[in-house]
Amino acid sequence: MAQDTPPADRLKTRYKLFYTLSVAALAALLCTNFGVIYTLIILPPEDPELMMKFVYIVMVAGFFVLAAQALLVYTRVLSLLGREAKAMSQLREQVDKLSVYDDLTKVYNRYKFESVAERELDNVRRYANPLSGIMFDIDDFKGINETHGYKTGDMLLANLAQFVSARLRKTDYVFRWRGGKFIILAPHTDIDKAAMVAEKLRQIVGHKLFGGKIRMALSLGVVQGRADDTMETFLHRVQSALTGAKNQGRNRVVVSRG
Repeated sequence: MAQDTPPADRLKTRYKLFYTLSVAALAALLCTNFGVIYTLIILPPEDPELMMKFVYIVMVAGFFVLAAQALLVYTRVLSLLGREAKAMSQLREQVDKLSVYDDLTKVYNRYKFESVAERELDNVRRYANPLSGIMFDIDDFKGINETHGYKTGDMLLANLAQFVSARLRKTDYVFRWRGGKFIILAPHTDIDKAAMVAEKLRQIVGHKLFGGKIRMALSLGVVQGRADDTMETFLHRVQSALTGAKNQGRNRVVVSRG
């Protein structure tokens, strides 16, 4: 049964036990000291010096017990403060994650996109580093939701996001935009390489059965960042490329070089 007790509870029980024993010891020493002093006053012994030495020993022992109590309280307070600090750190970490990650798909959200896009576009302007963007959308995602239910649709989105993320480089970013729409930012990647990545994603997603029974198709738009791009113009161009893929029949990649 003791093995089933959480370590924190066992430690708390030990603190209580040690503190109770220290209080009992202190009470016993005080009673002993009082008894000796009372005896010295009422019935003075033949050798009071020996009795006084005993009183001093008892007092010293009492001080040691008090010191032990103070140490117990101090370590207990430190333990509580440590747990509070750890809990606060974990809470801050959770808040930070919620502020930049999409709760459903566990990839970055559109608010995180703004800071990353601004930074990477600044690298395009300052260092001429290539940056490509891929926006993709699940074709007829509304029909999937209506046929299989919104809960299944949510599961598909989460599975797709992780499926795509696992096939990108660690330096690439995946963002949930809205609905079944996502954006990939690929630093140090020109538009030709990004187009190949987009086509590969279109093919592997189209051949996979999600949930063992549902096949999805993607439309994808690809652009490369320009030195005169702002986040808004870059976003507008990649959205236009995706719209072009939708208008041309879906399940295809459109590369916009303008």
